[in-house]
Amino acid sequence: MVDTVRSLTTPTPAGDWHSVAVCSDGNPYGLEEGLICGFPIRGDGKNWEFVPGLAINDFAKERIAKTVNELKEERALVKDLIGG
Repeated sequence: MVDTVRSLTTPTPAGDWHSVAVCSDGNPYGLEEGLICGFPIRGDGKNWEFVPGLAINDFAKERIAKTVNELKEERALVKDLIGG
């Protein structure tokens, strides 16, 4: 958790990025909005942005799809509890 906060509040060195769980809204990888997922991000110490264009191999694509499906299933299970 401390590393995540540090990643979001400390300027990211040029050419680098961090994997941080953030809301998927506006992501450049085509994932459904409204999910909290790990994404490559970089920031200037005050604001952060998604890092677009990273190559994703077939194995990673399969794992991401599986994880997204699990997140959607979990969201559906708690929908009534969170007022959705």
